Amino acid sequence: MSMIAECVGLDIGQTAFKAVRFRRRLTGRESVEYFHQPIPYSRQDHAEPAHRTAMLRSFLWQHGLYGGGEIVTALPCQDVFVRTLSFPFRDAAKLAQVVPFEMENLIPMSLEDVTVGSLLLPARESQEGTAKAKGSDVLVTAAPKEKLAEHVRFMASADLSPSAITVDGMALFSVSQFLKEEGAQVPGDMAIIDVGASKTTLCLVHEGRPVVLRTVLWGGNHLTHALAVRYACSFAEAERRKRTMAVQDIDASWLEPVLKELRVSLHAYEGTVHQRLTHCWVAGGGSKLRELSGHMAHQLGLLPVGPRQGFGASCPRAFSIAFGLSIHPNIVRPRWKSRLGGSGLVLDFKADSDAATATGDVSKQDRRLALWGGLILAVLALLDLSVRVMLKDSTVKDLKRELQAQYEQTFGPGAGPGEELDLARYRVSQIEKGLSVVDGTRYNVLASLAELVKHVPPGAPLKVRELTIDGTSIHLEGETTTFDAIEKIKQAFVAAETFHDVSISDTRVGAVPNQVVFRLTYTVQWP
Repeated sequence: MSMIAECVGLDIGQTAFKAVRFRRRLTGRESVEYFHQPIPYSRQDHAEPAHRTAMLRSFLWQHGLYGGGEIVTALPCQDVFVRTLSFPFRDAAKLAQVVPFEMENLIPMSLEDVTVGSLLLPARESQEGTAKAKGSDVLVTAAPKEKLAEHVRFMASADLSPSAITVDGMALFSVSQFLKEEGAQVPGDMAIIDVGASKTTLCLVHEGRPVVLRTVLWGGNHLTHALAVRYACSFAEAERRKRTMAVQDIDASWLEPVLKELRVSLHAYEGTVHQRLTHCWVAGGGSKLRELSGHMAHQLGLLPVGPRQGFGASCPRAFSIAFGLSIHPNIVRPRWKSRLGGSGLVLDFKADSDAATATGDVSKQDRRLALWGGLILAVLALLDLSVRVMLKDSTVKDLKRELQAQYEQTFGPGAGPGEELDLARYRVSQIEKGLSVVDGTRYNVLASLAELVKHVPPGAPLKVRELTIDGTSIHLEGETTTFDAIEKIKQAFVAAETFHDVSISDTRVGAVPNQVVFRLTYTVQWP
């Protein structure tokens, strides 16, 4: 370890660059420097990446931040999927296997497109003060690789290579841990709310553990816009007015959008753990509006924390995120690491991404080996297939000879495949010729049956029990449901032109309900 541990936390906002340089000597002596560079809001060209890069370079050169220690930056919570998952075990090896599968069901992206990080949270304590050994809570994050690559490219365009990339919500948690080490009365259950220019970052701390990280797309600029509209003035003039006002001087409805979202997050988490958070710490540049901290705490049903608890001038509220980045535990090695349970909670997407890249390189070698192995297996399979085809060829020839013999046995000598239809038609014609020929008139049995069915009246179900065809005379024994149905059948047959001498006999009730049995006799006269 060097004589001086030095780290620069860089907070890149929409309206300003903020940096904090934290130094600690081996003697334990510390120094903190704060740097701020506003970005003019009115200029559209200031939003261009090239212009923002030039402004960032100028900011870093002006304050001597190039080469002044390690650089730590952060992705906003809005660009990162964050979940707290509970498991019935604490084994680190099992968690490493299970967490990716759980995240796959929770995020709308493929795991190949994200960098996954996980933090095993300290065990919760029971009411008796003893740690619960069973089960574990894991804070899982998934940063889209495209967002991470975009951030790295922007840093590279400003000649920066961050030593660590975390998420802004975790930077707020680091601040609370640092203040706790410095003797501040840090509540174990609180909502840390950082009100920025365009967004508000939320970190929920429960039992000294970060459990919820979230971004609300509302910031101080929304108040400034509302003031500009009310007083019909420019954005800059409205911003100056806001800095002299208290929360009582503005319309309470202007704060309701952010308060609504914060309530949703609080109630959702409290409903899960069945416990209420107690305190609220409001930070960020937007918190400069007087009495904002107390107002937000009151609206959320929480107790405000402030200078009396150590959350005061020693840590300017506008630099909360930048300060939290400057004390990243992987670089500064904070003093609290040996004593506080939450001190080992470190997020570093850069380290996770590098590890994934190294794993990817190994995977490439594995894929090459798998490719060669697959090719060898394919060649062996092809050789095996060729041998099998050769062995099967003789079997196929034997089957063809046997099949030809079966054709000749069935259809006659010389018959072969493809002649089945013609031979079948010939056999049918011979059968039809053998059907009854009465008084020189060709009579088709199937046609007679079709004529019978055609004349059965609707609504008169008919079940044929016995049918006798004697030349042109038809004798039918059937059953239906009622005597009226029998009469309908008789009348329908009498009305038919081809049916003559229609008679009904032997009518009786059947053995089962709704069954009437009868005999029907008639003759058929074909045209």
